[in-house]
Amino acid sequence: MAKLLGNNYRLWIESATAGTFNEIKGNTALKVNRSSDLIDTAAKSDFPYGTNAPGLKSMTIDATIYPDLPDTNGYGRLEARSQQSDPTAFQIRKNGSSGADPADVVLEGNFYIGNYNTDMGKNAPVQVDFQLALAEAPTIDTLA
Repeated sequence: MAKLLGNNYRLWIESATAGTFNEIKGNTALKVNRSSDLIDTAAKSDFPYGTNAPGLKSMTIDATIYPDLPDTNGYGRLEARSQQSDPTAFQIRKNGSSGADPADVVLEGNFYIGNYNTDMGKNAPVQVDFQLALAEAPTIDTLA
């Protein structure tokens, strides 16, 4: 039985040329978080149980990288865009760094970059973690 491996999924950032993406080198962890608020659908006749339906969906992506330099078009672009207040296009691609085929894109959308932290510990690689918050509905979302 085949297993999905996290090592095969990489985060890519859109370059200054719209529609062109570059891998952010040094990616160590990605976590896609999905949630929705609940809509109360209960009527008095449903007593003693309440009923609910899912409401609007939200998505964030938690990422951790150990910057692998030089990486002007990946980490450098992320660092520069983290200082901006407008959204940036990101992709998650399967098939590792060779995920250049358009079919390798499993998630694409515009995200705000937030909670950008840099950890410069003793005897450790520099670690950067950040959270991407969805700015609008994703254009591609085929993640399992």
